[in-house]
Amino acid sequence: MMKFLKKQKMDAIDLCFLAGMTLLGVIIRVSLRKVVTEDWVMYWEPWLNAFHELGGFKALATDFYDYAPPFMYILYFISIIPVNPMTAYKGVVCTFDFILAITAARIIWNITGNKTKTFGAYGVILMIPTFFANSALWAQCDVIYAVFVLLAIYEIVKKRPNRSMIFYGIAFAFKLQTLFVFPVFLIMWAKNKMKIQHFLWVPAIYLLGMLPAWIAGRPFMELINIYVAQGQQDVYALSLKWANIYQVLGIGTFLYEYTEAGIWIILSILLILMFYMVYKKYDITREMLLELMVFYGLLTIYFLPHMHERYAYLADVFIVLLAFVNPKKAYLALAHIIVSFSTYMMYIAKNFTIPLSYYAIVEFVIIVILGIDIYQYIQANEKKNQAVPKDEKKDQPISQGGE
Repeated sequence: MMKFLKKQKMDAIDLCFLAGMTLLGVIIRVSLRKVVTEDWVMYWEPWLNAFHELGGFKALATDFYDYAPPFMYILYFISIIPVNPMTAYKGVVCTFDFILAITAARIIWNITGNKTKTFGAYGVILMIPTFFANSALWAQCDVIYAVFVLLAIYEIVKKRPNRSMIFYGIAFAFKLQTLFVFPVFLIMWAKNKMKIQHFLWVPAIYLLGMLPAWIAGRPFMELINIYVAQGQQDVYALSLKWANIYQVLGIGTFLYEYTEAGIWIILSILLILMFYMVYKKYDITREMLLELMVFYGLLTIYFLPHMHERYAYLADVFIVLLAFVNPKKAYLALAHIIVSFSTYMMYIAKNFTIPLSYYAIVEFVIIVILGIDIYQYIQANEKKNQAVPKDEKKDQPISQGGE
């Protein structure tokens, strides 16, 4: 981090800006530290109490939790320190907010080399309402897996695919929602930007993350199937307050039929799009990499049933980064963040001022705009590659293979 800051050649104004945004970010989060939400009362607090009631680390042998074990290790350590549990918990996830902002700034610097955009990205990430609402207000933990996905993309930008998949594997060990952007990594592999052996880190780290809970005594098959069990919960509505197609069709209409059909529909859409993007000949620039992360992050949750409002977290992150790389797309980021935060408030504050079906139309328009932009880029870049002799091509920002 110090090496990164030294490269910026900062003056007094830069230091004041960074210090000011950091201080404001802390103040906002501290001001929300005492808010108690339903999720804290229903999940995190009882789970923390379970460690005291069931013998500390030995509690991991039981099935009182349905989250991935790495997250439970964090709760275990919180349970043994002499600090207010909610303050400690929010302190941990809010720390990841700042890691997220720093990593975002590093990505922007490596793509643009622009100090203003770099510092701006750091400050804006700290101020985006869905981010501080998720951690400091809601006491949710989505920022943890998002940080590791962001680090995975940073390593791709730095042309280190092996490290990228290590971070992606850590993200997957924390949250199943990491898979929403997995198609992007498959496209990178198909385009020879990564090697198939790099993907072995994902199951390896997932198994490694299970190891302490297995040693504590929880059956191996239960640990393996935690994500399967998660997928079988919250099936009482086709959409759990996320603005997707089911808010238009009706969240309770043909519940079981649409659930099965929706899964196969999104898998079909993803396969068709991935085949097209792999088949075409074009260069994946770093801006295009960010755009693909946004596109797949939004597309998947638009058609997949039972999506929570928090599942747009990765799209929140990458659409902000895309706006800094290409300011012409800032309006997409603004529209999406408004939608995302509004769905948060529908759950946290029970505020239903605008029907979610209207927000769903906005999200669909954003996806279409991104899809058209990606299509136009691929078409134009393919023609360019066909017109320019191979030995004259210069723009390949993401290396072939590597490590």
